[in-house]
This record gives sequence, C-alpha cells and structure tokens, in this order.
Amino acid sequence: MDLSKDYFSSYDLPIAFQVDLTALVDRHRQLQQIYHPDRFAVATDAEQRVAVQITSYLNQAYGVLRSPLRRAIYLLELQGMEPLAPTNTSMPMDFLLQQMQLRERMEELPLAADVEAQLDGLADELLIMHNKLQGEFAVAYNDAQFELAETVVRKLQFIDKLQQECNDLEGRLLD
Repeated sequence: MDLSKDYFSSYDLPIAFQVDLTALVDRHRQLQQIYHPDRFAVATDAEQRVAVQITSYLNQAYGVLRSPLRRAIYLLELQGMEPLAPTNTSMPMDFLLQQMQLRERMEELPLAADVEAQLDGLADELLIMHNKLQGEFAVAYNDAQFELAETVVRKLQFIDKLQQECNDLEGRLLD
C-alpha cells in the first residue's frame, strides 16, 4: 500500500465530492482484512509497524471520505487550498445573519411549549440546509470554482456545528 497516494486512490475511488458510500465501506473492509495488524502477529517487528501505519492511514482516510464536510475540505486541500485557515474568515452577511437567527432559536428552545416539535423542526431545517450546501459544493468543485467551493465549506462547517449543538441540546432536554 502506497501511503503517499491520495485517500481516494487508496480506496480505488474517483477524486470527486460524490462518493459511493457502499463501495467505500466494502473497500475499507477488504483493506482491513489485508492490512489489519492482527494478521501480522507472527511477522517481524518491522512488518508489524508497517501494518499499524497502514491501518492508521486507512482509518484516517476512511473517516475523511465518509464525512461530507471533511471530504470537501480534503478535496480543496488537494487543490492547494486551506479552506479553514484562521485568516480565511470572510462570510456573506446574509449567511451570518441567518446563523445568528438559528442560534437565537436554539437558545429559546428550552422555553418552547413543545420542545420536541421545535427541536425536530430545527433539526429538519438544518438537514435541508446541509444537503443544499453539499449540492452547492459539488457544483462549484466540479466547475473548478474553488474559491466559491471554499466559501461553501465554511458555511457547511457552521451548519455542521449547529447540527451537533442541536443534537447535544436534544440529549440534554429530552433525557
């Protein structure tokens, strides 16, 4: 296994935002069967170390390729970009205002008459936004509009974080 390859090539997948997740899972299982360190229990120390390195690489690659946000970031990094660089913070004002409104709604949720319905509604809205942004990223990336794709990645990061916070809030309020 060549660890200098990009993650997509390691999994015999085309370099693209859209990934066949079934093929990814199947290929990951195949590679794990070949390279898992347990298969090298009686091998030399050097062979065991290589197996651990390969497995670590495969697990990292798999995690990136499974996650739409991490996959988008990785694709831009392959283009020499740093979409999450600390100096890269510009966002459209309408998007920032929308984020503020969503955060305010989340803060008010514990006071809602029907907390569960409000949480479900917010979660559905965030999922729709997330899916829309994934589509926007795919189009921008496929059209080689990498600066636009970079902006979409930052938006996806905001939405992803809100989704996590919404899930955490649901766990606290409904348990």
